[in-house]
Amino acid sequence: MSTHDIYYYKDFMEIDFPFKLAFPNEETLNQVDHAHEHFQICYLTRGACIHHVNREAYLMTKGDMLAIPPFVPHRFERYQEERFEMVQIDFMPLVVDQDEILRDAPLFPKLRLSAKSQSSVEQLIASMKEEHRKKEDGYKLLIKADLIRLLVTLFRERSNDEQPEGASAFRNRELFFAAVQYIETHYAMQLNLEEISQRAAMSPTYFSYMFKVLMGQPFIQYVNEIRIRKALDLLRMSDLSVMEICFEIGFNNVSHFTRMFKKATGVSPLKYRKQGR
Repeated sequence: MSTHDIYYYKDFMEIDFPFKLAFPNEETLNQVDHAHEHFQICYLTRGACIHHVNREAYLMTKGDMLAIPPFVPHRFERYQEERFEMVQIDFMPLVVDQDEILRDAPLFPKLRLSAKSQSSVEQLIASMKEEHRKKEDGYKLLIKADLIRLLVTLFRERSNDEQPEGASAFRNRELFFAAVQYIETHYAMQLNLEEISQRAAMSPTYFSYMFKVLMGQPFIQYVNEIRIRKALDLLRMSDLSVMEICFEIGFNNVSHFTRMFKKATGVSPLKYRKQGR
């Protein structure tokens, strides 16, 4: 059961252009555990605060940046009595429409920007803020361009950064694909999303999101496709009945198996077998 709030973009962003800029400070800071279905990038422009994520606490000061992918629980906390100002950029992936950027977007609990990158980021933020305020013709395209430049700046900065979280991010990616390999070799078992997500060291919600991003389809659809491919082989190469094949490949209901098979192939299992012989 979730112990944190989850924020959905439709509650506070435009549906056709899900992008938002906010400027929280010590008085408006969200200090409760939460996650969101959108990406979030935060940049500290003054003072200091604490960012909690993955059971770690990171002291953020002016010039630090963080990036939180969807469905990763985190929270902020004031640092002593320090005053601070932050820029918060919330957006859904469709705003940038750059799969190659977002597919490899790692978790940045804290990233210290160089002086040069700080200047570039602040210029991009100022440009997005002005375009979003005026909303003149073409403003969405200009915000998209600025946001992509900001993301590329972050990823370049991250590649030059030697913080230990980099190794952790690589390890997380290894665990994810190990979980995918487990699915491919244990498709006949009753695969449970929570169990598989634990193998990837992710929450079920975040694992589901990353599975769709990295594998191009939802978890259950991927499992069913593997099972249907195996069913095709068994229908062609064995004398097992449709019921036997159903249970052999991991389905526990013949009607459901037949429905999924017909949806994938356009014909029933029996008709497919007759056509192949």
